[in-house]
Parts: sequence; structure tokens; C-alpha cells
Amino acid sequence: MGGPTPAAIAPPVSGGMGGPNAGPLLCAQKQPPIKATREIRAVALTEPKPGVYVYKLAENIAGWVRFRTSGPAGHRITLRFNETLAPDGTLSNHLSSHTHGRYQTGELILAGNGEEVYEPRFTYHGFQYVQVEGLTRKPALSDLVGVAVHTALEPAAEFACSHEWLNALHRMCRRTYLNNLHSIPTDCPQREKMGWLADGAVASDMAMWAFDAATFYTKWTEDLRDAAAPNGSMPAFVPTCGWGEEGQPGHNFADAWWGGATVLVPWNLYRHYGDTRLLREHYPAMRRYVDYLGTRAQEHLLTTDLGDWLAIDMPPKEVTATLGYCYFARLVARTAAVLGNTADAERYDRLAEAIRDAFNARYFDAEAGRYRFDMQSALAMALYFGLPPDGHAAAVQRQLVASIEEKGRGQVSTGIVGTEFLLKALQAAGRDDVAYRLVTAHGYPGWFHMLASGSTTVWEAWHAEGLSQNHPALACVDAWLTQVLAGIRLDPETPGFRKVILRPYLAEGLTWVRGSHRALTGEIASYWRRDGRRLTWEITLPANTSATVYVPAPSAAAVTESGRPASQAEGVRFLRQEAGAAVFAVGAGRYRFVVR
Repeated sequence: MGGPTPAAIAPPVSGGMGGPNAGPLLCAQKQPPIKATREIRAVALTEPKPGVYVYKLAENIAGWVRFRTSGPAGHRITLRFNETLAPDGTLSNHLSSHTHGRYQTGELILAGNGEEVYEPRFTYHGFQYVQVEGLTRKPALSDLVGVAVHTALEPAAEFACSHEWLNALHRMCRRTYLNNLHSIPTDCPQREKMGWLADGAVASDMAMWAFDAATFYTKWTEDLRDAAAPNGSMPAFVPTCGWGEEGQPGHNFADAWWGGATVLVPWNLYRHYGDTRLLREHYPAMRRYVDYLGTRAQEHLLTTDLGDWLAIDMPPKEVTATLGYCYFARLVARTAAVLGNTADAERYDRLAEAIRDAFNARYFDAEAGRYRFDMQSALAMALYFGLPPDGHAAAVQRQLVASIEEKGRGQVSTGIVGTEFLLKALQAAGRDDVAYRLVTAHGYPGWFHMLASGSTTVWEAWHAEGLSQNHPALACVDAWLTQVLAGIRLDPETPGFRKVILRPYLAEGLTWVRGSHRALTGEIASYWRRDGRRLTWEITLPANTSATVYVPAPSAAAVTESGRPASQAEGVRFLRQEAGAAVFAVGAGRYRFVVR
């Protein structure tokens, strides 16, 4: 087929019994196996054309089917799989242009021995509809069952609330993520099945909130490290047989944010699990990637190819790329500090400041106190990454809110890269109210639009035309549900949930929210409910964990814990009063705060 051989592509694996120059070594699988985890019933069976039968499953899945039929020996039955139907009710060719040859097709040649079962286990498809042709008799609805298949991560969180649309969104996000988990995080289960790096990176934070994902992403960071070129550059997807690497076809996809997975994913693992060993192993690759971006930048400004992919209001690509370059430099500096490498920490901090200065010189209007661009994703990333000039962060926050509420009419317009950081920037700015309106907005574009369209999985873009309807990037909103509505937040200064911030947003119209996250220290749980003017909030903290608790109350005097004034309760220490919240420090245990 041409191109480099696998041996030429794979870099040597360091360490292990083979030594630093021994080449790739086989090793035990570190992540959970791929399993058939659930069966999904068929809910409809139609015959849009004579002899052409179409099954509809209850949800869009990744996996295969179990189909029972019978017929004479040698008879051939064809099954085709896809997400959508054509206007005439037959299976559409949606996404088949990305493939060569037959697309998501299976064939069964009967043995003629009575009832036979078709259930291939050597492939998987992404589908909600199955078209069956060649039958000798009319099938029954019960003849076909869908089987969901994915890497079997254990759940690590729960979420439920009084808003049924939010509950449906939560289920849709978790389902979509698992549909795209088959030993690597994929972009979609029906066409490419590839480990596109930005897609996997922006979903990784949500995944670490929702699932026990430490071993899975530890393995993927090793894949990332193996795929890095000696100069630090990364292909746009991992694993790769060479396509997309620098100097190879498809390298135009190698945007800063796609290669940036080699910085983001190890950092997310450290934040969630406190694993300094993995940071230490991966730090050289993180540093080389930022150095590589420096070779492509001109006066600290960077232009790469994809930008905030599929954003409705896409910023200039050089804006998105330079924001990423600055953020990755800051993360490398923070990683160096964690590892005790003071010289590198100072070096990459200086680099990040130089990028910030160059970015602001180009794009910030100091006289107007605002950026010269007005797109949600660019403003959110600039805020979250700390780029506004000193003293101007509040003005940029106002610019972002105006971009959402006035220019965007309260609807989201970010793409695959920017959506995660839009929610995080609003959270950091204390504008959970704005984020809540974005998340719960009806109509296009938005998550509720997907739900209202009947979708059971998250789409690749806010519109579904010609693109995947089973894509994990925009499912990043699920982490926001746990962090903001349930109020379980990582302390930014302490990894691994040894310290937690508990601060729920009591959105208007919500009467209760229940959420939990199982960290390495144990389960952290939050359950609040409102009954008229009375608020009851029950929290649980595991051993070796402490928390700063923001109780929504006008004063500490309005708060009791287990029936006593909270400031006098055992294990509770009053810290301060902030706007709308009494702030307490608590240790491990169970607490029941009541505000009247």
C-alpha cells in the first residue's frame, strides 16, 4: 500500500526489560476489556418496500445485532446498519461517503438447519436502524435485538434532578461517550472509528467525572507518547499508520488543539487522580510539543488548520491556535512546578506571558477594554486561560455575556474545542446563571434541540446534516451537570479530590438535584432540595477528604447543621460570608445543612 512500515513508524519504547533501544514490547492490557454490556430492544418494524424490512432500536448504539431467522441452505440475507432513514423509509446512505466499498453491511448465508442466529463478534457498527433484505418470510419485531459493545468502564458518578430534560441530556451524554470507547476514544462509531485527538481530549474531563477512567487514559497517553515525532509534532489522530503525521498526507489536520491532547490528557489525569508518576513519564512529550509549536509560531502567534471545528460562529484560526499555544505553555509550566523542575516552570511561564503579550497586542483594544473579536469560544478561552490584560478580566466577562445574550440570543455557538471552555469560563466567572440558560435553551442550536429532534445521542455539530449523530465532543456538558448543579467541584490547588469545593447552583425552577462522584478517596455525594423557602442540603465526604462548602444563605445565622447552628456544629468551621453564601470548612463525614 506504500508509506512507512509499522516498524518505521513506532518509536522505541523506553524502560521495561528490553532497555531503551530494544524496540516495542508487548505488555499486559491496562484498561478494561471491550464487552457486550446491554441489550437494546427493537421498538418498530416497517416494510417501506416489498421484501425490505427496517428495524428501529430504542436508541442509537455502537455494537452489533442478534438476529434470528430461518430458510433454505445457501440462501443469502443482507443486513445494513445506519443512524438515519431516507425520506422513503429505507436506510439512508448517511456518512457512507467517508468509506470505501460496502458500508456497515453484514451478510448471513444460511445453513438450512432450522432457526439460525446471526451475531458476528468480529466488528461493530454505529446504528439505530437495521435494514434486512432477502428474507423468505416476514420477520417479527422480537427477531432482532441490539447489543451495545464498548470498553467496559465502571461508572463513577450519578446525576438526577427535577428537570426531566436535564436527566435525558445526562443519559444522552453518557451513552454517547460509551458508544465511542473501543480501546481508544473514537470520534464516531459508524464511519471513521478513529482516535481524533481533540475529540478525545475535550471528552476526557467529562469521562473522568463520570467513569473510573484512570487506566483507560493512562493507556491512551502511552499511545500518544508512542505517536509523537522526535521533533515533538503529533498526528491528528492516534493510533495512526502514518497518515496525518508531519510530512505525510493528511497533515493539514494537525491543528494545535489536536496535538494538544498530549498536554491536556496527562494534566486531566493528574487533576482527577493525583498521579504524579504519569506526569513525570509524560512530561518530556508535553514539553516537546510546546517547543514544536514554538517552531511554527511567528512572534509568538500561531496559525494552524482546524480552529474551533464546527463552531457556528468560528473565530479566526490564528486566534484559536494561539490561545491553545498559551494554555499548553501554562500547563507545561504547572507540570514542571509539580515535578519540582523550577527552571522549566519559570521558562514556560515566561513563554506563556510572552504569548499573552503578543496576543493582546494584536487582538485587545485597550481603549475600548474589549477584544477585537466577539465569538463565544475565543472570549471564553481567553478568559479561562488568563489572557486578558491585568485589570480587564471583568470587562471581558461582560463582553462574553453580551456575546451570548445579545449577539447569540442566548444560544450556544461554540464548536468541538470551545464548548468545554465556554462552560468552564462561565463557571469560573460566577455566571452559572448564564450557563444554565445556555444548557437548557430550546430550539436550534443547543442540546435540547437534539433531544427534541428525537436523538438519543449527541451530535458532532449543532446541526446534524451530513455529520455524525453519535459523537462525544459536545457531551462535555455532562461534567457541568455534576460540578454546577450538584455542586461537586475540584479544588484547583489540590488534585485527586483530597480537597473539594461544594457549591451548587440553585437554578430557578429546579426543586432538587442529586449527584455523586466516586473519587480515589471514596464517594462524594450532594443532594439538595427546596420546599418553599426551606433549603435542605445533605453532603457526604469520604475519609481523608475535606471541603469548602458554600451554603446558599443570607448569613451563617440562617444555617443549621443536624439541628444546631452550623457555626457551632461538630466538624464545621465558619470561614466567611460571601454574596449569597455562607462559607464553611468541613472534614470527612455526613452533614445536613438547612436554610430557612
